[in-house]
Amino acid sequence: MTAPGACLRALAVAAAASAIVGAQEAPPMPAPPTRFERVLWISAPEGAAVAAQHGFTAVQNGRGADPAPAIGKGLGFYLDQPIGKGLLELRDDAWAPVRAAYEARRDPAALVRPTCFAAPGVLDAAVAAVAAEVARARGPSLRFVALADEPSATRHDAPLDTCRCAHCLAAFRAFARKRYGSLDAANAALGTQFATFEQLAPPTVDQIRRRELGDAELPADLRPFGAWLDFVDEQYADAIRRLAAAAHAAAPGVPVGLTGLSAPAAFGGNDFARWLPSLTLVEPYALGGAVELAWSLAPAGAHHYASIAPPNEAALGGASLAHWAQAAFAALACDGAHGAVAWNDRTVAGADGALTPFGAAVVAAQSALGPTLDACAGASQVLASVWLVESQAAVRAWWMLDSAGDGMTWPRRLASHERTHSTSQAARVGWVRLLQDLGVEPRFVAEATLAESLLRERPRVLVLPATIALADRTAQAVRAYVHAGGTALADHSTGLYDEQLLRRGSGALDALFGVSARSRRWDALLVREGQPVARGRGLPLAEGGLAGAMGEKREGGMAHLEHTLGRGRAVYLNAPVAGYGAWRLDIAAIETAFDLRRRVRGVLQRAGVEPPCEVRGDGLPTCIRRTRLRLRDGRDVLTVRVNALDAPAVLRELARDGARAVRLELPTPRRLFRLDGSAIGDGPATRFDLRLDPWSGLFVEVRP
Repeated sequence: MTAPGACLRALAVAAAASAIVGAQEAPPMPAPPTRFERVLWISAPEGAAVAAQHGFTAVQNGRGADPAPAIGKGLGFYLDQPIGKGLLELRDDAWAPVRAAYEARRDPAALVRPTCFAAPGVLDAAVAAVAAEVARARGPSLRFVALADEPSATRHDAPLDTCRCAHCLAAFRAFARKRYGSLDAANAALGTQFATFEQLAPPTVDQIRRRELGDAELPADLRPFGAWLDFVDEQYADAIRRLAAAAHAAAPGVPVGLTGLSAPAAFGGNDFARWLPSLTLVEPYALGGAVELAWSLAPAGAHHYASIAPPNEAALGGASLAHWAQAAFAALACDGAHGAVAWNDRTVAGADGALTPFGAAVVAAQSALGPTLDACAGASQVLASVWLVESQAAVRAWWMLDSAGDGMTWPRRLASHERTHSTSQAARVGWVRLLQDLGVEPRFVAEATLAESLLRERPRVLVLPATIALADRTAQAVRAYVHAGGTALADHSTGLYDEQLLRRGSGALDALFGVSARSRRWDALLVREGQPVARGRGLPLAEGGLAGAMGEKREGGMAHLEHTLGRGRAVYLNAPVAGYGAWRLDIAAIETAFDLRRRVRGVLQRAGVEPPCEVRGDGLPTCIRRTRLRLRDGRDVLTVRVNALDAPAVLRELARDGARAVRLELPTPRRLFRLDGSAIGDGPATRFDLRLDPWSGLFVEVRP
């Protein structure tokens, strides 16, 4: 028999599932940091001695572990996974049998998640366990609480439509009643023919793929796919929010969050916009644009950490470990990160406590950059008036399109594969790097809250990155924004589906962008699995057969459509910005990358968006990132670095002759100072000649 409390919780989750982002009570914000935390993940209590010996300031402490060894060494600690694994994240030995059973029989009965969220008492017990464990660890040495590491409703965002136990199906039926109102409407949306709500069950991913994939045109109706994932995402977010609230209550003022965040994915409950507002700490992995996205969607004042792990030889690109570590920590300082977690004591030191080459590189970088890291820890980034729209519905749609060629092997389309074969991830990275290379730091805004956000604030430029799915109300808000004088900029495929993943007859914003004709055929989609299909010279098209009133006529369709509406302007590039992440550092793609930058720079300039400074110098690459920080003490700091950590060979070549002479050109006269307070130059000026270390970057205080 199901407990009444469990039924009520399931109904509450289902009722909330119809909204992408529900109202969330703001968590209590922790105090700003006093320094950059240098954390060492340790596998045993004796690792605290290694951490203290080599200058780390804190260590990891697992569930039930005694913090005394760390405190005795003068270290802080963070509480890692206070309820252990099994709920917010699964181990391979728990997940692999579920996937194997489903692959063997393709029977939905096998789609049952170990430790299901809807099972009676499970979440209540976890909430109580979190509260008790956080209360036990509470004290002045507790730096933060990591509710889970590499969290996922599946396993590392693995694609599988769990959980279909009796409790989850009952909750889904309540969700369907709330969303569709009637059984006829639910059957129509799900493509089913059930006689009662008590029998209703969503189609499996296999069933949806058989129905929708394989035609000459793009899938017409993915609503069952979107509905089930909407339900799972909200169920998972509800668990995170409840656990976070319990931890916040048990240790007020202590940062609480998740570590090892992946990029948003179709599966796994990894919809940042649903649960990030309830957290006060994030540690995203540097993949798929997750860092910039997490830092945008987390509440103001939340603490931001990063993981530092040994790179492989390919990632080093011929650079030394010492230089790589220097560049990695300089990048964290430029971002205003609160700290870094080095993984782990066994990679940092040997059994005798002596540092490994990796450990020596990390310790040396933390020491050399120590004053800069401490000064910049917890700084807030001053972002440009450019918003990037993040659509979870688009993430789901692109997963289905990207996986079309996988056939029955789609359950093995794992997170590691998605990193290089995901259109949503590639588009997010492409746009972030493109704007950063133009000297602009964008802000992400969730598509589900965009209409409300535009009522409170209006950016100069609104970017729609591969936003293939878009709600009607969002489209209406974008049109109103442009009519009032805003600039909308899109790459391709905008609004082909609504937020429930029903394909439209035309794009939701076609009239806004001046699109008069488009194709819905598969062969007209010229971006597949994050890569442009077309090859050759020049900027390729992203959609074939596109036409409009004002644009460039190209072989296969039109590009760079421009249209005015009221006092505003809309630009539709019809270009695969998803490819820019690879083009920007590839000598063979210089012309393509230059063309794309030229086009987007023109749009930004006409909208009044300019970088905080220009950086000039002989032989400098285009990947110069310029970030404005407001430090904890109120100082305004400009950071300049070569944004090429994913291609260290570029850094190595630039650093061959040491620090390089550069000229900073500011838009108005300013005085510059080093972070130690010493003046640069004799007085206010617009041009300053400095030297830029490609590995360590440049940090200068800017005063009127």
